[in-house]
Amino acid sequence: MNQTGFHAAFRVGISAPTQEEASSLLQTLAGTYGVFSLGEGNALVPTKPAFWQTNKLKESFITRSSGPAPRHQVLGSAELATLWHPPGLLLSAIKNISWGLTLAGEPPENLPIATDNEEEKKLINFFARTEFRNKQATFGIKRDDRRKHMYVVGKTGTGKSTMIANMAINDMRNHEGLAVIDPHGDLTDALLDYVPSFRVNDIAYLDPSDIAHPFHLNPLELKNPAHRELVASGIVSIFYKLYHYSWGPRLEYILRNCILTLLYVPNTTLLQVPELLTNDRYRDKVLEKLPDQVLKNFWLNEFNKLSPQMRSEAIMPILNKVGQFLIVGNPQSTVDLEDMMNKGKIILVNLAQGKLGEDSSALLGAMIITKIQLAAMNRVYDQEENRKDFYLYVDEFQNFATSSFIKILSEARKYRLNLTLANQYIGQIDEDVQNAIFGNAGSLVSFCVGATDARPLAREFGLKYKEEELVQIGNYQVILKLSIDNHTSSPFSGTTLPLPRSHNQNREKVIRSSRERFTKGFENIGVKEESAK
Repeated sequence: MNQTGFHAAFRVGISAPTQEEASSLLQTLAGTYGVFSLGEGNALVPTKPAFWQTNKLKESFITRSSGPAPRHQVLGSAELATLWHPPGLLLSAIKNISWGLTLAGEPPENLPIATDNEEEKKLINFFARTEFRNKQATFGIKRDDRRKHMYVVGKTGTGKSTMIANMAINDMRNHEGLAVIDPHGDLTDALLDYVPSFRVNDIAYLDPSDIAHPFHLNPLELKNPAHRELVASGIVSIFYKLYHYSWGPRLEYILRNCILTLLYVPNTTLLQVPELLTNDRYRDKVLEKLPDQVLKNFWLNEFNKLSPQMRSEAIMPILNKVGQFLIVGNPQSTVDLEDMMNKGKIILVNLAQGKLGEDSSALLGAMIITKIQLAAMNRVYDQEENRKDFYLYVDEFQNFATSSFIKILSEARKYRLNLTLANQYIGQIDEDVQNAIFGNAGSLVSFCVGATDARPLAREFGLKYKEEELVQIGNYQVILKLSIDNHTSSPFSGTTLPLPRSHNQNREKVIRSSRERFTKGFENIGVKEESAK
């Protein structure tokens, strides 16, 4: 014998809707191995397991572990190569084979890979594998490099949400602060199964569709008076994104002045916007104590002189929309996002569009992101070494990408607000936001994309990968440029990691704890003229 011999376990299993179909398929499959029988006696003979071995055999299939098999079965390397080999294109018509491409591209020499050093591991968020120095290695991105932001793009179902979930799970386990904004609900729901026991009381799980346990968020709650203009601009940009089809310069002018005025009035909310615009008595009381003369001149000399018809035409689109958002109608927010950020807590926001509707989901998501942005900017008063890293994950972020996103991308790094943004295709994003992403994101990860996106992405990757490769890679395969030690690497390829197998039993504890601390009923919501006195 001139070949190495291997102890081999050869198992064949079939799953089918009925027992008859399973038996027929099993006989057909087993029969194909008859070609390996030799006239002089050696052959592969199908053997049915004994009844007491059945469950163990099923378990060995599921876990890919050793199970019932003849101990004396030894096969040579040539025999093994004949019995099993990767399928070629001749088998492309066979169903249930997941086809992908073998991608060239050597990873950078300083790629952050998993080692035995536990302290180093805590500084790296691992999310994929690649061939590194002739062997498979798990790699990730260092904490310092995450401050340059990450952009993830790919078709639906290619693995984006799984990658984000893995990174968020790593952050939870590493005692990091993070927020996940999820417009579908599946991502945040999955994360509830991976919350470590030591972080159960760190989580705010915010689900606006849970009307029995509502949380409250007041966009007009102002901690820093210097941010009045920023708050007003953020809210105006949100409404513009939602209602641009009925937008105009006059409407924007009136809305901006309205919000700036309410920011001077204690305990007001967006539900006071219609009151300020339509109730003369309420507006007069507000103007009595308004310290900003420019705003006062607007109301007295411009707004009050509009004809009733012109006033109605200007404000009707906003009046029709603002009142439906009860969550933003309580003067006191039940969630202090800035406090949670600075203390390294966890914020999971379930904005499932199927339950909330697209407009409500987009409005709430954009307002939460704006609040997080303002919280980050308040860190300007802290020494840089005292600013705690906080990771913001936004799936399908085009739903929430207002013009304020440009400011976040360009300035968030110095405030240690680190973004991971994901969406399905580049064309969903406004051009100015696209430019901000490609100009500021230090890491770019591409799953399988459409032909329209392949061209600009190929340019971003320096034409190292062809457009057809970007279009044809399989699920969970990625082509990426990674920020490593403050420099962007050359493009290379990898495969993202699956979710961890181990779940925990903390889902109900997390939900219960979050409800107790961050929710309350809708009592006392409504317009209160007393707040203007």
